[in-house]
Amino acid sequence: MEITTRHSQSPLYRWASLRTELLWIYDGPVMPEARKVLSDHSMGYWVWLVRRGTVQVEMEGRTWKAGAGQWMVSPQGTANQEFSDDSRILSIHFRCQWPAGDNLFGGREAIVWSARDFPRLEKSATSLCRLVHRHFPRVRLTLSEKAIDFPVFLRFEQRLLQWLIDFHEAMTASGRNLAQAGDCDDRLLRAAHCLHESPLEDAFPADRLQRETGLGRAHLDRLYWKEFGVTTREYWERLRQESAVRNLESTSLSVKEIGYQLGFKQASHFTKWFSQRTGLTPKSYREQAPQKRVA
Repeated sequence: MEITTRHSQSPLYRWASLRTELLWIYDGPVMPEARKVLSDHSMGYWVWLVRRGTVQVEMEGRTWKAGAGQWMVSPQGTANQEFSDDSRILSIHFRCQWPAGDNLFGGREAIVWSARDFPRLEKSATSLCRLVHRHFPRVRLTLSEKAIDFPVFLRFEQRLLQWLIDFHEAMTASGRNLAQAGDCDDRLLRAAHCLHESPLEDAFPADRLQRETGLGRAHLDRLYWKEFGVTTREYWERLRQESAVRNLESTSLSVKEIGYQLGFKQASHFTKWFSQRTGLTPKSYREQAPQKRVA
């Protein structure tokens, strides 16, 4: 396969604004509870190398299939995924997002590649997986919350960055374009940084946003909406929802404790807010997202 790559150029500070994080990586059989599930893959990337067996994913009337020796990048949205009983996969879930939460590349459809076409992809993923499991042999979820020292953190970052380089090459060779490119108002990047750095248990940081950007709330939101398609307040709520979802999926914290970490003094208030945003109560969401699911 002849690989042609198109590179978009942006100022260095624009690339530095990307949020990158390895959420989990796993190499082995698909757990029985994960073989046939409905999953929301809208935040971040789920990428699977099928080592044995097959996977089929359906979303919005479309179907994608991958077999042994193929990669699949899952579609960006809520999809039905079904793995064969004998399936073994190398599974990587990671985040690489622009300041407003958009994934690095545009497009919601799944992608299937032959592993032979992108050999460096498997090499970098395997190297990253070995490093992770050397230090956390029994950890599958909540990887980002585990304690490590600085030299090990740098090795993690080095191998994750190599994976991102190889992933970028494969995605651009497949015709995917970056979701955002070009110049961006530096005040908006400061606003996004402020939102990410502010404790989620505190109130919406309206005063700090004004100090950091020098803009009034209405003016900032107009610019933020024009650039990112969302207001600063809605993006703040997305960050809170993302934290709630992660805790419900991968910790044993009670609903009350999770709500308290997000600034809710009453569990009932948290339940109402979460239900309005997801259509499910926190308890129902947790029941549909088994903690030990690996896929």
